[in-house]
Amino acid sequence: MTFQLLALCFGNFIIGTGTMIVPGMLPALAEGLNVSLPVAGQLVTVFAISIGITAPILSGATSRYDRRLLLVAIMLLYFVGHLVSAWVSSHTVMMVVRGITAISAGLYVAQAASAAALLVPSEDRGRTMAFVFLGWSIAAVFGLPAGAYVGATLGWRTGFELVAAGCLISAIWLWFALPAGLRVTPIDRAMWGKLFRHPSVLLVASVTIFITAGQFVIFPYFVAGAIALVQATPLKVSLLLATYGVFGLIGNLVSGRLCDRLGAQRVVMGMLVFLMASQFIWTSSQGVYMLMALSMAVLGIGSFSSNSSQQVRLATLAPELASVTIAFNSSAVYIGQAVGTSVASVILARMSGAEAYAALGWGAASMTLLAMAVSWFASVRSRHPAGA
Repeated sequence: MTFQLLALCFGNFIIGTGTMIVPGMLPALAEGLNVSLPVAGQLVTVFAISIGITAPILSGATSRYDRRLLLVAIMLLYFVGHLVSAWVSSHTVMMVVRGITAISAGLYVAQAASAAALLVPSEDRGRTMAFVFLGWSIAAVFGLPAGAYVGATLGWRTGFELVAAGCLISAIWLWFALPAGLRVTPIDRAMWGKLFRHPSVLLVASVTIFITAGQFVIFPYFVAGAIALVQATPLKVSLLLATYGVFGLIGNLVSGRLCDRLGAQRVVMGMLVFLMASQFIWTSSQGVYMLMALSMAVLGIGSFSSNSSQQVRLATLAPELASVTIAFNSSAVYIGQAVGTSVASVILARMSGAEAYAALGWGAASMTLLAMAVSWFASVRSRHPAGA
């Protein structure tokens, strides 16, 4: 059983690393593809939009397939996508390849969670799914900074090749670890119909969009921003990203317990305060490396905790729709990534130098403020549905 769950967790680690490696390597990619940094940032936007559109559709379309075959096929597509990315020299072609590769990222997370739930007794499913999701957190702690360092020292092509190698290992591991015949209850139109007729769920999911948008105003351009604001070397950039991941992991563990004690709605609002604080610190970090490190630590706590608390909030709000809210919330995350990256591109196109990167903090804070407002309104509506 441990071998099976580790296989699913490792797959999430590879999916997470492949998703976040482009923001880590963005300056090197811009130079290698001969485009500006905001144009290179479109790779993040395309990846996110592709997931946002395809994840909920394909989650339903593939719900009837054997989990082992499906997860291995997903990982092999991810392998091909990253291998081809390592050979591409055109920005346009790279956008197409990343858009196709994103299909795997959108599918794997939810399908791995559903597979894990089938492998254990019902009373162990919560912690089992949390263990499988841990792969994403590990990717933020180790995979993301390692990717940024490899991209800056060995080149972005090597970064893609390393992810491709990890995909192949994951596909083989999943094939030998998982039993054949793992099948979930198919997701049908009726379940999606109930979801879209549930206004509170839709409202809470929109909070996820703004939360993620606030994070991704800064995140895709973090490496370039760290260089511009505090003259960070590749090693210092990796340390900053590791700080983000470590504190994010700690925050995620703490928020899970707080959700049980205080309720997910309150935890989400508290974590949004952390996000807002990190964004204000970012705007003031020019020339002060330790201040930027503080910003990343606070950002990690708020980012990881708010995302996981949102999923708990949705599951609590509509437990009978949990199988579709996972996919729907994942879609909201990636739509938010596309929105945040687009806001950042506008800021960087209109400003220049260190001031432009400092201004990203204000753009991020505006998205977080919207998240706070919508989250508050969703909480009021859930308490007083008749008056909404």
